[in-house]
Amino acid sequence: MINRRDGALFVLCLTLQGCLVCGLAVMAQSLAPSRVVAGLALCFVPYAGAVVFSRGIPSKRTLDRVAVIAALLFGVALVFAPPVLSDDIYRYLWEGRAWLEGFNPYRLAPGDPALAHLRDDIWTHINNKPLATIYPPLSQLVFVVAAWLGGGIWTLKLIALLAHAISVALVARVSTRGTASLALALNPLLLSEAALNGHVDVSCGAALLVSAWALSQHRFVRAGVAACVAVGLKVVGLVLLPLFVRRPRLLAATGLGSALFLFPLFWWRTPMDPVSGTGQFATRWRGNESLFAVVDAVSRRLFEPGSADLIARWFVVALLIALCALVIHRRVAPQSATRALVWAVLLLSPQVHPWYLAWLLPLEVAAGGSAGLIWSAAVLCAYAPLDQWVTEGVWDMPPWLQIVEYSVVALALILDPRRPSLRGPAPERPFPP
Repeated sequence: MINRRDGALFVLCLTLQGCLVCGLAVMAQSLAPSRVVAGLALCFVPYAGAVVFSRGIPSKRTLDRVAVIAALLFGVALVFAPPVLSDDIYRYLWEGRAWLEGFNPYRLAPGDPALAHLRDDIWTHINNKPLATIYPPLSQLVFVVAAWLGGGIWTLKLIALLAHAISVALVARVSTRGTASLALALNPLLLSEAALNGHVDVSCGAALLVSAWALSQHRFVRAGVAACVAVGLKVVGLVLLPLFVRRPRLLAATGLGSALFLFPLFWWRTPMDPVSGTGQFATRWRGNESLFAVVDAVSRRLFEPGSADLIARWFVVALLIALCALVIHRRVAPQSATRALVWAVLLLSPQVHPWYLAWLLPLEVAAGGSAGLIWSAAVLCAYAPLDQWVTEGVWDMPPWLQIVEYSVVALALILDPRRPSLRGPAPERPFPP
């Protein structure tokens, strides 16, 4: 039976979050980015209430249906609001249009004089115009589809929202926990990154979950295809490859598919090329980092300033490879391994944008974890410099805010009984004599 009190409070929290989301959508054009972020932070209050009180509704099927419907309804309100928290969507649309015009964004940057005739209103909002694209081919395909559908900002947002709804449906399919799909569907960060900002990372998160789940079900072809899709959307999909090591043929096929998807990132512009977006991202960009800041500080004490940052980056790559080896050695279950490795990537990365958490959250809620959900609220701190960026073109993240954010994350990990783990399967106990 439904607990009437919890059911009423669930409906109240759901309604309150819906009102807040709709209010943000209507007022986003006139609000400073910091005010929009504050509104998103406020959304986490009814969101938490809705997740908690939904436990009073015993029917998982009902909750799963409510989750998908709510994700779509709340998201639609944001689809037609301006993308005030990120300008990535403008590059997405411009690169899609460039492909349709017969130009290659891997070779030509938006600022290239050869593309001067493509400088429209969308072009004026693009960041890092001197750099070629950093997005793999399947992301480019999404951009082309959006441009072909008319090239409006709403097209990419709608695609991202549909990807979010699909992620919710996938979590409902793979998780036995009644609140899992709702926790993903109503998450204010994911709603904003999908429907407000139109980030393709939401699709990558879904592909990571599908691949890990398919491996756990011994559906190996499906797992390999999903892994290639994840890599084709975002390079983080490479964390899945160690899970295929014990099946050499599948590893070879998945590795080949992944390599083909990564090939364009390095073929037309080598990483050493100053126009290479991939090279610049890998060797220079950083922001909202956590453990990497510690590694970098140690590196600067031990090595020359000109090489310390690069050495720190190679060190964290070595750490990630060591973690992959540990996953293989301990035979960690696919979903647990993928979740732990994505956590490691985020904590060791020199750059952690809020939308990167879209890689993690489907895996997190499917596992019943709470630390990732808490991080999805704390990561809003990373938007703190946005007002100054919009007015002055300066991005300056206060160090104390990073300390606050990652202190919250560390505490959440410590207190979460379902924190990510690299434990292998429990050994079988012999029968007593």
